[in-house]
Amino acid sequence: MEDTMSSYSFSHQFYQRWTCAPEPIRAAITQELKDITTLLQSDTPFESFEFQTHDLDAHIDELYENHEAEQAIAKAIADKQEQARAAAEQQRVEEVQKIKAAEDAKLEEEAKLKEEAKLREEAEAAQKEQEKNATLAADKRNDDKPVVAVETNTENNANSSITDNSEKNNTQSMATENPTPNHKTISEHANTTEDHTVNNDSSTKNDSAIKAINDKASTAIKLALKDAKLSTTHQELIRELEVQIDDYLSEQMMLMSENLKSWLRAEVIQNLSDQDKSQTNKES
Repeated sequence: MEDTMSSYSFSHQFYQRWTCAPEPIRAAITQELKDITTLLQSDTPFESFEFQTHDLDAHIDELYENHEAEQAIAKAIADKQEQARAAAEQQRVEEVQKIKAAEDAKLEEEAKLKEEAKLREEAEAAQKEQEKNATLAADKRNDDKPVVAVETNTENNANSSITDNSEKNNTQSMATENPTPNHKTISEHANTTEDHTVNNDSSTKNDSAIKAINDKASTAIKLALKDAKLSTTHQELIRELEVQIDDYLSEQMMLMSENLKSWLRAEVIQNLSDQDKSQTNKES
């Protein structure tokens, strides 16, 4: 029997099953083999020998049931722990996402506020620039009005000077044609007196016209200063009217200048011609 047992070899499948078997089952089988070995001893009484496990199959089934129950309990505990871990991980991920979403919303709100502040500053700057330009334009218009009045006054003074020079030239021409005052006839003296009267009347009218223009210019400047706080629409309307007036006055002054130049040229030519004639008569 001992030779038979020593020559017995277990298969590879038995080894895998034996190592995978639970420890209580392997202990029960090992104890059963020990009991069999003891029973086979020659000094062991067969009639009084008892196995420690009376029913090995039932005992192994019971051990397997207990093992499966323990495994089920362990699996349930592991599943519960895994579920708790997964729930905790999900909660952690949700908290992280929530915090990130709040931070993103905060950054977006800050960026929106910055953009609105930037647009508001740009709008305020543009409005201030527009108001500044409007103020400068109004000041420039107010500064240009006295210049127009002064130019008109200067032009009138120039006209008056031309008239005075023309009178002097006429007087000198007549003096040249008639060097001896006693030879002047009554008719010529009357004509000379009448010419001086007309010229004096013309000069008086020119002075009155100049004074009226100056008074109107002063009144216009005072009105412009009073109306400096008008709305933008009204200021634009006034600006258009002023431009039209400036254009009209420029055309009229250019026309007046041409007329004065033509008149001056004609008068000078006439005076020179008369002087040449007088000189020729004296020489003859």
